[in-house]
Amino acid sequence: MNAAAPQPSATGPLARRIFAEQIRLLYAQAPLGTVASLLIAPMLALIHWDIVPRAVLLGWLALLEATLLVRLALIVAFQRRRDSDADAGRWARRYTWACAASGVCWGGCVVLLILAPSLVYQSFTALVLGGVLMGGVLTMTPVPVTYVVYALPLMLPPVLWLLLQDDPLRAAMGAAGILYLLLALGAAQHYHQTLARSLRLALENAGLAQSFAAAKEQAEAGNQQLAEQQAALRSSVEAMRELYEVISIPRRHPGDQIQAMLAMGCQRFGLTIGILARVEAERYEIVRAITPAGEISQGDIFALGDTYCRDTLRAREPLGFERASASRWRRHPCYLKLKLEAYLGAPVQVGDHVYGTLNFSSFRPRSTPFATVDRELIQLMARWVGSALEQGQITAAAQRQQTLLAHASRLNTLGEMASGLAHEINQPITAISLYAEAGLTRLRTDPVEPAELRETLEKIAAQSARTHTIIQQVRHFARQSKPQYLTVRISALLDDIADFLDMETRRHHVHLRQDIGPDLPPVLADPLQVQQVILNLVRNAVDATSAVDGPRAILLSARFGPEGVELAIQDNGPGLDPDLLRQLPHPFFTTKPDGLGLGLSISQSIVEAHGGRLWATPNRGSGVTFHFTLPAAARIHRPERAELSL
Repeated sequence: MNAAAPQPSATGPLARRIFAEQIRLLYAQAPLGTVASLLIAPMLALIHWDIVPRAVLLGWLALLEATLLVRLALIVAFQRRRDSDADAGRWARRYTWACAASGVCWGGCVVLLILAPSLVYQSFTALVLGGVLMGGVLTMTPVPVTYVVYALPLMLPPVLWLLLQDDPLRAAMGAAGILYLLLALGAAQHYHQTLARSLRLALENAGLAQSFAAAKEQAEAGNQQLAEQQAALRSSVEAMRELYEVISIPRRHPGDQIQAMLAMGCQRFGLTIGILARVEAERYEIVRAITPAGEISQGDIFALGDTYCRDTLRAREPLGFERASASRWRRHPCYLKLKLEAYLGAPVQVGDHVYGTLNFSSFRPRSTPFATVDRELIQLMARWVGSALEQGQITAAAQRQQTLLAHASRLNTLGEMASGLAHEINQPITAISLYAEAGLTRLRTDPVEPAELRETLEKIAAQSARTHTIIQQVRHFARQSKPQYLTVRISALLDDIADFLDMETRRHHVHLRQDIGPDLPPVLADPLQVQQVILNLVRNAVDATSAVDGPRAILLSARFGPEGVELAIQDNGPGLDPDLLRQLPHPFFTTKPDGLGLGLSISQSIVEAHGGRLWATPNRGSGVTFHFTLPAAARIHRPERAELSL
């Protein structure tokens, strides 16, 4: 038996914890047994004081008390220890050795049995040893080895001496002692197993409780994280809703949308300044701005190095901080000059090029940190602004191309009308020549009355004015200019191109009739562009009637309807198949052998730019009617401009 090396019966964290608990329990119960032994030993010595040699008695008592004092010292040291449970085996070995020494000293009571004069003293000594043996069951069984090395040397010497006596009574006492020892060992083993199971169950329950607590904390943390994610999701949804409300209002100019977005961003981020800036080299120009008291306005220019936007462009992603004075930003030139505390900005890219930044700032610190949804939102806003700017550039370029194409179409129309124009101009010039020659002839031959001369000169002046009017109309129609939306009446538009219409219809022997409704409201339109549409449709109608054998007629009418002022050009030509009618406005589609197919396409673009629509319908008899609408000026403030003006 190796009494000096008690170890846990199984390996593993739980077994080590159980063994450590057994050692703590062993030392917790040890004072009771040790103190009892300290009191019992002197009492037993006192009873044998007069019957056993005092030297032997004092020697035995001194040895026993010394072992008991060692056990007390170990108990005190264990209670004051600072080491971990990893040293439990070492403390168990120390106390086991001390108990073994105490057991050997108690076993030395065989000397008292030998020297006792009567059976009474021997019985009393055996009774004391039995009590000490059972006391060890209560205090040492947490570690079975400790009790075994204590009990065996305590009981075996007295029991063996009694068994070797010839006296049957003493032999019976020895046999009873053997049985008593076995019962004590069995009780100690049973108590140890019960204690071990109780400790295992307690530790397992504690482990379950810890696991439950950890699971609870994990669940609470998960719930907290889920709640934060839900809050972030709600915030993100709300931010997307606000952004959608800003950019989805129909017929709102992109510049107004950007201004509304700046206002929304200031409210959303809790900042007071919102800026869209264009950056060129070291030049920082304010394009759009919202400030509390108008400190910054459109067109203001700053040095890029004096703004946080240089760092935003370098980061190529959203940049934000809540308190510049409490961070590295306190040394930034922007903070040193402007004292801007809070900032959130993102680069704006138009196509493949960096345009500038969209940023929000405040002179006061922000109380809460910027959330992920804030950075994602401003990045989304910056992308939308970049797309709007790019779309504006594309639309402006397309509008310029459209204007050039419309101008080319007008020049082409004038070219096709060149012979008619030459005839119209030639008529007044011929008349001027005839009147001048007639006047000169009269002056050479006969005296001329002033009244007669005045009449001739007035005729010459009238024909000259007509020539000048035709030339001015041609120059006006041929000029290239930007669209100018004015409040005009349909009758005035038709009067300006009456000569062109009459000339074109007379040249092709077509009767043009106008039916203009009374009290038509004025329209907001570019006169030159609308006149181009009317002239294109009339010329198409003239071409359509070329295949008619009988009278050729065109009706130009204007009425006020639900969509505004509706103009219609009706011809009595052969008409077209409905499928062809739907394809006529498509670019480069034409039914003319020498046509380009751009006249109707350009006309449709012009009408749509004015907020109207153009379509064609077959007549009940023969021919086709082209319709287009122009919104009344009272219904609109201005047409939707294609160009993004920022």
